[in-house]
Amino acid sequence: MNIHNQQNYTPHFQAKIQLQDCQRIFNPSMNKVTRLDKMFNENKLVKGCENISVYTKRNIINTYLDNPTNFPAITTRKFCEKIVKYSRIMADRIFFINNRRSINKLDKTFSQMLPESKEYIEELAKVGNSMDKHFIRTNIEDNPLKSVAQSKNATIFVLNHPNYHKDKFTYVIINSILNKMYTEQGRQLDCPRPKIIVSKNMLKMLGKKVGRIYKQLGLSEVDASLKNRDTKTNTHTMHSLMKEFIENKSNIFIFPEGNNSAYNNMPLEKRIQPGIAGLIKAATQAKESVRVVPIGIHYPGETNSFGNFYIGKPMYFKKSGNDIIYTEGTDKKKITHVNLKESIPVIFSEICQNIKFGMEKASEL
Repeated sequence: MNIHNQQNYTPHFQAKIQLQDCQRIFNPSMNKVTRLDKMFNENKLVKGCENISVYTKRNIINTYLDNPTNFPAITTRKFCEKIVKYSRIMADRIFFINNRRSINKLDKTFSQMLPESKEYIEELAKVGNSMDKHFIRTNIEDNPLKSVAQSKNATIFVLNHPNYHKDKFTYVIINSILNKMYTEQGRQLDCPRPKIIVSKNMLKMLGKKVGRIYKQLGLSEVDASLKNRDTKTNTHTMHSLMKEFIENKSNIFIFPEGNNSAYNNMPLEKRIQPGIAGLIKAATQAKESVRVVPIGIHYPGETNSFGNFYIGKPMYFKKSGNDIIYTEGTDKKKITHVNLKESIPVIFSEICQNIKFGMEKASEL
């Protein structure tokens, strides 16, 4: 049922989400709008620059210049990489010019807030209200985030990575929904703060203020290069994130495909990096139970659509002696015991299956 058609209903954030029963999810007091009022409006110049970068990356570099061995091919790849880089930079600069008033206000607002404050969570909860005429389709009427909002335990969210440019908004919108639920539970002070793992190359391309806002929204940068990674920086970042996660101070959001997402002709199992399984296994050594929520994303291309998000059932991984116990599945509850030493492939397989299931369901919303 499209709730835009309901009588005597005042459109607000939840009206931009097509739900069967949104009234019971959010309180009317949560309908305030943040300063990003027009940030989600699509600009044709921005979209054009983004399309150039995506096309060059996927259809030229990854298709014909993946592993160049001769001088002409190496030179051509470097030239194409510059096209990708500067088209992304151009998109960001146009985005800033088009939204400079909102960006300046939001930057000022967050710079005056501590992430530990009540106001910080309330401001994050309002960000999704900036969707203006846009909407998303999601299964939130199933209350898939209810256990997350009510629990004091932090969560790892794993998402597929279909669109480099749109996905950064997806994270913001999902976080807005989650922080609304934390606020309604009165948990603004003790709920986990959001942390999203992103490539440091992304932040390099952003303007100073836009990059600062994303950092204020919880971005944690890692070197996501497919070759010659800065492992020292990555180790430091992940150690800090894991410490906060284990102490239930931060939820972790991660697109485990990373830069592999550009290889859209490969199956998902080949794109998802196995490090996500190692991360979860490591967390089971320090936490009684590790909750993982898979989210499938699909962009249907509809006018004013910001995508379909299917929020899957929480997955739980727990260490028990020399085993790891996994409970809950894609469509029904199940319990799996696996030896700790052999757990990485099993955890990896379950993550892949749940993300794929979410992608299929998202495409059906």
